[in-house]
Amino acid sequence: MTIKSIKKIFKNFSKEQRKINSKISISNKPTQPKTVLIIFPIDKDFFRVASYTYRNLPYNKNHTIFHYIINDDFSDSFSLRKGEIHKIELDKKMNIINKNILLSTLKDINFDIIIDLNINYEPKIEDFITQKSNYKIGFKHKKSDSFYNVQIDISKCRVAEKGYQKIVELI
Repeated sequence: MTIKSIKKIFKNFSKEQRKINSKISISNKPTQPKTVLIIFPIDKDFFRVASYTYRNLPYNKNHTIFHYIINDDFSDSFSLRKGEIHKIELDKKMNIINKNILLSTLKDINFDIIIDLNINYEPKIEDFITQKSNYKIGFKHKKSDSFYNVQIDISKCRVAEKGYQKIVELI
């Protein structure tokens, strides 16, 4: 075989390699997520954006159970139709009053995915994120490496809704 023929084979091989389109998608795994915990933002403005973005969760997925942690102050404007709602009650200093009760309720649930929709680091909800789970999804911030195995970086676009939409695509 000549050198010209060998170069042609390698050239064709490398063209085929470039055609591979790898995309990570949790939903295309053979086993679907069965239990998903979504922690909605504590901040009112981000809560509104997240609530609007998540109004069309993939409810058509059979055998998927959604749990939501929301700030009790926003429960009147929360309209998701499928799943169990866990309300956090905050005092005037923004400390979670019913944290231990919620944690004891949630500890017996084996979550496949935990999603934190808080854009910035929120130390108040750290105990909810650190529960056992196969996947933990959240936004990139100063402590995100220690919490999430999937991180969304919105530092360049600075648009929370795009980040929320990206997470919806992963579910």
